[in-house]
Amino acid sequence: MEIRPLQELQAADELSLAFNPFGLGGRMRPEDAAEFQQSQIAGLVLSDRVAEGTRRSFERLRNVFAYGVLCYDMYTLVSDAALLAFEQALRDRFMEWCAGAVTFSLAEPEETGSFTVTSFEDVTGLTKRLRRRKPRLLVNGTPIAFNGMLGGLRRWARTAGLLRGRRSIGIEDSLADLRNHVAHPTHHQVDTPVDAARTLSDLAEFVNQLWGEPTVGGRHFPAPLRREILALSWGPDGRIGLESADALREQPHSADGAEYVLIRAFHRDRTGRRQELHWMNFDSRYELTQYPVDYLWGPGSRDEALAWHAEHRPQEDTTDFVDRVFLLREVDGRSQHPMRPEVAAGLLGDERIGTWHALRADYPSDAFVHARDRGESGAGHTVRPGDCTACSVEVIGSGDLDQLLLVAGVAPGDLRPIHPPALRSPLAVDAAQRR
Repeated sequence: MEIRPLQELQAADELSLAFNPFGLGGRMRPEDAAEFQQSQIAGLVLSDRVAEGTRRSFERLRNVFAYGVLCYDMYTLVSDAALLAFEQALRDRFMEWCAGAVTFSLAEPEETGSFTVTSFEDVTGLTKRLRRRKPRLLVNGTPIAFNGMLGGLRRWARTAGLLRGRRSIGIEDSLADLRNHVAHPTHHQVDTPVDAARTLSDLAEFVNQLWGEPTVGGRHFPAPLRREILALSWGPDGRIGLESADALREQPHSADGAEYVLIRAFHRDRTGRRQELHWMNFDSRYELTQYPVDYLWGPGSRDEALAWHAEHRPQEDTTDFVDRVFLLREVDGRSQHPMRPEVAAGLLGDERIGTWHALRADYPSDAFVHARDRGESGAGHTVRPGDCTACSVEVIGSGDLDQLLLVAGVAPGDLRPIHPPALRSPLAVDAAQRR
């Protein structure tokens, strides 16, 4: 090993200086690079609920990340250590959850045993001692395979309801594969500051979700969305607009011939910026928008919309859009678009016939693609209940509508049938015709 002088150790790494807010290219001043790289992770904060051991590991990684400006290899070390920290977080959360005792169902002889544990080493030692008796951990009354390793911890966290979302399962799979590669390397690539910052961000989201706090604007475990009361309109000239329902009062009444529909929808993020125009695919009965949109009233004129809004005063809300249940009807081998259970429950007559599929997904497009392609050879989609091996969907069941409404994951007392009119925005009509 070459002994390097302190002055050289304190010099900025030229590779780190090449990364700037506009991407690669040019060269930042060392002091600017140090400030910029730290700003990339400054907003990553863990919940106050997080266990102290996990918190210390995360803070250590954030501190080391700052030194990447002096030594580019630090970014690779941070990425690797962050991947290993996922398992530490699961262990710490498991010990809080079990509160000093774990219960296993044992196959040989068949019985249930409760055991005291004071550390996670006690848990892994217990699973090894009981291995011949085929232990299955009881989680909220459900027995699961559990050996104390990463796969068992992930299974426990999902069964305990600590992790949410269908698409995030695939992300967890990828992170687990990367973690295993770091723990048992055959070769290794050098990570960039972007890679390290993203892995730290993923770790922060994962840890906060384990302790019950989803991330606002998160990529994997997003917080519920705030929805506003909005007026969707379209006129004879083809113009389609969206505005706050309160804004209707600020404009003069007009006879522009436009039709107005009042909806409850996600429109702006926490900074007030407008989000994507997913609402333009609005359909009152089918789920064609990326995020949930509630039909409230319409169609009618601007004056009628103002009158209804003044009388009923609908309120804004927040709604979770992951792990939603969708019902899809299949007629003559062709799948229709997803519906919410309460809309499907309100259907009458011939609209209820056919084969129905109950699916859990984060987005209606995921459910539709699964239902459409489930019968295709080679597609690999799961037909029986359980997580699909080919997409981010959980199959709940298939059958007639009345059967599925009983198993659709909605408590019977909470399922209130609704009967919205058959209403679509013009762009949703065009999109449906193209499909």
